[in-house]
Amino acid sequence: MIKLNNVNSSDFLICLEEFRRRGIEPNVYPIPADLLSKINLVISEKIQAVRKIAKEQKAAIGIIGGFVRDLLLGKPSQDVDFVVFGGDFNKLTLEIAKQTDSKIGKMSNTTLTTQIRFKDGIVFEFNSARKEEYEFPNRTPKVSRGTIVDDLFRRDFTINSFVMFENVYFDIFNGKDDLKNKIIQTTREPELVFREDYLRMFRAVRFSSKLNFNIAEEVKEGIRINAKNIVDVPKERTLSELTASFTNDPVKTFKLMADLKLFETMFPDIRCKNLDETNYSPPNSWKKIEEKLQFLKSNNTNNISIILAVILMETIIDDQSVNNHESALVQKIDKQLRFFKFSNKERNEIVFLVKNRNSLLDLIEGIPSKLELRQAVRKLGEFLDAIILMTQAELSVKVKKKGLPALQNRLIEIRKTDELINFKLAIDGHEIEDLFGFKGQKIEQIKTELLRAIMNEEIINSKETCIKYIKDKYT
Repeated sequence: MIKLNNVNSSDFLICLEEFRRRGIEPNVYPIPADLLSKINLVISEKIQAVRKIAKEQKAAIGIIGGFVRDLLLGKPSQDVDFVVFGGDFNKLTLEIAKQTDSKIGKMSNTTLTTQIRFKDGIVFEFNSARKEEYEFPNRTPKVSRGTIVDDLFRRDFTINSFVMFENVYFDIFNGKDDLKNKIIQTTREPELVFREDYLRMFRAVRFSSKLNFNIAEEVKEGIRINAKNIVDVPKERTLSELTASFTNDPVKTFKLMADLKLFETMFPDIRCKNLDETNYSPPNSWKKIEEKLQFLKSNNTNNISIILAVILMETIIDDQSVNNHESALVQKIDKQLRFFKFSNKERNEIVFLVKNRNSLLDLIEGIPSKLELRQAVRKLGEFLDAIILMTQAELSVKVKKKGLPALQNRLIEIRKTDELINFKLAIDGHEIEDLFGFKGQKIEQIKTELLRAIMNEEIINSKETCIKYIKDKYT
C-alpha cells in the first residue's frame, strides 16, 4: 500500500474522489518497476500516446481488467482495455484514432465500447464506465453510462477488477490476495454473478485453466447450481470459451467441466461407464478420458479437434436400438457439434477423427500388407499424424500395450517416399460412364477397385490399363 498523497495523476485523483464519494476507501498498490519494464515497448508507447490525448481532451481514463492482472503476474499481454470515466467518450476515441493514424474497428452505442485498430495489428479496446441492470429472467442487461464504481461492480472476478494509473493500481475487492493465493473468486455473490451471465461459468474454467488457479468452493457451488443453464448461452460464445479452455490445459478443463456438471450439460451422451478391467487402466471412462488428455498435454497437443475427438469417442448412445452402431454414433456427435456452432471444417475434422479412431489399432492386431499400409495412408491423408497421436493416447491407458512405433515408422516412410499413395486415377467417372454406361454407385465401386489394384501393383495407372481392367472384370 502507498500513501495516496504521493500520487498526483489527475485520473487517479478523480477515481479516488468517486470511490470516497461512494463510501469506499480503496486499496492502492504500487506496480514494481521491474514489472512495468516488461511491458512491450510498442504497447507502452501507444499507452502513453493515449494518455496524452485523453489529457488534451480532459477525459479521465484508466487501464482495467486482464492487462493489469497479467502485468501483476509478470506476463503482460497486448490486450489493453481502457475504462473512460470522465469526458466525452465518443469524441475521445475518434480523436485517438485520428491522432494515432489508426482505425475504429468496432463502435457500439449499445455496449458503450469502441475498438481501435493500429496499423501494426495491435488492438486497444475502450469502454465507457457503465452500469448494467438485469431484469430476470431476461439476462440481457440494460446498459447505461455510469461511474468507475458502477463499472467495477458489474465485473465478474476479483482478479479482473483492478484499475491502473501510471505505476499504481486500485483494488477494491481484495483481488491482490486472490492473485497471490491463486484463487478464482467472484466480486459478488457467485450465484448472482453467474445468473447475470451464464457464460461466466466457462470464463471461470478458462481462467483456472489458463492461470493454473483454483476456483473457490463457493464459486464452484454457484456454477453447479447454474450449470443446467449453459445451454441458453449463445453457442458461438460458448464455443469460443470452450476452445480457449481446452487449448490452455485440456486435463484441467475436462476435470473441472466434469466436476462442475458443465460437461454433461453440453454433451449429455457422455456417461461414466465401467470398461473391461482386464484391458484398461483405469477401468472408468471419465478417468480414461482424463489420462488420455494427460498424454496429449505431455505431448504439447492443443489441437481442439484432436482433444474433442478423444473425448467424444467415448460417447455412449442411450438409445439401445442404436447402441454401438457406428453411423448412429457419428450422427449423434455431428448433431452435437452442429448445436454448438462448430465450423464445417472443425466439425468434419472431429467426425473424421472419431470415425477413423480404430484404423491403426486394427492394423496393429495383425501383420499388415503393403497394400493395407498404402490404403491407410491414402485414407487418413492429412490426418495421419492426428490418428497416430490418438492411437498413442489410447494405448497409453491399455493394460496390454501393442507396439505402435514400428507401424508408425512404416506409415510415415510410405507417406514420404511411396508414389502409390497420392496419385490421381488416369480415368475419371465421366469417362467410365461414357465408355461403359455405368452410373452412380457402380462407378464409385469401380474407382475404388482400380485404386486398390494400382496400390497392390496389379496394374499401372494409365488410361489404357484401367480401361482393360474394367473390361476384363465388369463386362
